Amino acid sequence: MTRILAIAKKEIVDASRDRRTVLTTVVSAALAGPIFLMLIFSLLANQAEKTRALELAVVGAEHAPALVDFLARQQVTVKPAPADYEARIRAGDLDSTLVIDGEFEKDVAEGRAGTVRLVFDRSRDRAQASIAEAESLLRAYDRSWGRARLTLRGIAPSVGAPLEIREVNLATPRQSGALVLFLVAFYGLFATIIGGMAFALDATAGERERASLEPLLTTPATPLEIAIGKWICLALFVLAIVVITLGGFYLTLSYAPLPAVGVPFLFSLRDLARFVAALAPLVALMPAVLLWLGSRGRSIREAQANAQLLLFVASLVPTAQMFLQRKEPWWLIFVPVSGQYTLLNRVLRGDGLPLLDFAQSAGLPLALTVVALVLFARNWSREAVLAGK
Repeated sequence: MTRILAIAKKEIVDASRDRRTVLTTVVSAALAGPIFLMLIFSLLANQAEKTRALELAVVGAEHAPALVDFLARQQVTVKPAPADYEARIRAGDLDSTLVIDGEFEKDVAEGRAGTVRLVFDRSRDRAQASIAEAESLLRAYDRSWGRARLTLRGIAPSVGAPLEIREVNLATPRQSGALVLFLVAFYGLFATIIGGMAFALDATAGERERASLEPLLTTPATPLEIAIGKWICLALFVLAIVVITLGGFYLTLSYAPLPAVGVPFLFSLRDLARFVAALAPLVALMPAVLLWLGSRGRSIREAQANAQLLLFVASLVPTAQMFLQRKEPWWLIFVPVSGQYTLLNRVLRGDGLPLLDFAQSAGLPLALTVVALVLFARNWSREAVLAGK
C-alpha cells in the first residue's frame, strides 16, 4: 500500500505541473454543459414565443373573410403575403404562407369544401412551432365550421364525430421536463471519459516518450502496484471533473436567469448526489480502460486513436438507447454505460431508485475495472514495452 500511494502521489504531482491542461479541462467541464443548457432553453423559449405571437402571411384573404376573422380572434397576426413567398420560405425568411383558393366563396356557396393551401418548408427546424400552430388552427376552424353546418341543418354535431377523445397525460411536470434535461445525463457520462483522457495518455504513452518508464519500472513497485497507483490518481481526478460538471448544471438550473418555458426543470442537490452515485462505477471503469488503452500505444498519437475508439463506443450506446422505440429490456441495466444512462434518466424523471438497481449497474463495470488494471499491469511487465514494441 505504501508503494501504491507513492505512485499515486507521484502521478498527482506530475499532473499538477501541467497547469494549462488542468485549467482547460476544469473550465470546459464547468462551462460547456451550462452554456449548451442555456442555448436549449433559449431555443425552447423562442419557439414558445413564436407560437404565442404567430404571424401568418395570407394570399387571397378577401376570398375567406370568416377564416381570417377566426385567425384574428386566435391572436394571429394576419398579413399580406409577398409575391415571392415560395422563394422566401425556401430561404428561411418566412415560416409559412396560407393560400386561399380564388373559388373558395363559390365552392362554399354551392356546398362544396373550400380549398386552402398551407405552404411551408418542413426541413427548417426554426419554423416547426409556427407550422404546427397554423395547422392546428386550421383544423380547429374546420371542426367548428363543420359543427355549425350540421347545427343549421338540424343535425346534432355529434353525429359527424361519433368518437369523443379525452386525453389523460399521466406524466408529472417533472417527468415532462426530463425530456429536455437529457443533456445533463449525456454530459455526466462523457465527463467520465473526457475528464481523464489527456492525463491517462500522458501517464502511459507519455511515460514512454519522455523515457521515464524504465526508471519507474526499476523501482521496488510491481507493475500491478504501479497500475493501481496511477488508477487511484486518475479516478480521483475524473471524480472531481464529474462533480464540477454536474455542479455547473445544478447552479445553472438553480440560479441562472433561464428563459421561462412553462415546464419546471428540477435538479436538486439530492439529484446531484444520486447522479454521482450512479456514475461511480464509470468513474472507476473509464480510467482503468484509458490506462490500458494508453499502455498499448507506442506513441501519444497511437494512444489517442485507441482512446477515440472508446469515446465513440461510449457515445453510441446512449444514443442508440435514446432512439429505442420500445421499453428497455431488463438486462440493459447490467451493461456498462447503458445501465448508468438508465439510472440517470430515472433520476431526472424523479423515479425511485432501489439500492438493488445501483448494485446491478455497478457489478460488471467494477469487474471490468479489475480486468483492465490486470491487463495494464501485464503490458508493462513485458520487457518489450521498454523497446517501444
